[in-house]
Amino acid sequence: MRQRILFTVGVLVGLWSSTVSAQSSSGARFDGTWGVTLICPASQDGAKPFTFNFTAQVKDSALHGENGIAGRPGWMALDGPIQPDGSATLDARGLTGLSQYNVSSTGQGVPYHHTVTAHFDDARGTGSWVTTRTCDFTFGKI
Repeated sequence: MRQRILFTVGVLVGLWSSTVSAQSSSGARFDGTWGVTLICPASQDGAKPFTFNFTAQVKDSALHGENGIAGRPGWMALDGPIQPDGSATLDARGLTGLSQYNVSSTGQGVPYHHTVTAHFDDARGTGSWVTTRTCDFTFGKI
């Protein structure tokens, strides 16, 4: 009887250890430095196209990256969690840059916020925000 209990406890500990190990490795799956490219095409109202290239850090499956200087026109921060399956809903917030690149010729320094729907795998990711124009993100693990 004692051997059966010890065997059962050993099996349960082994299963628990492998579950914890799998959760730890999947939690760190996306961790690291990622190159981010945001491409916004010209809009129907005449706003010019633009591209941002910057890096983001993922730690404990939470992404944070910034383009530009915080608090200054043209700045953008990108933040949010990446789920274990690679899906992510990220927040892009910032301050508009030069008016010729903004939909409706919005002036410089106006706050904005867009929701980015994204998906990641071990080394790449894609995403987009959809407003008056759709802007696309690509991500590559560095």
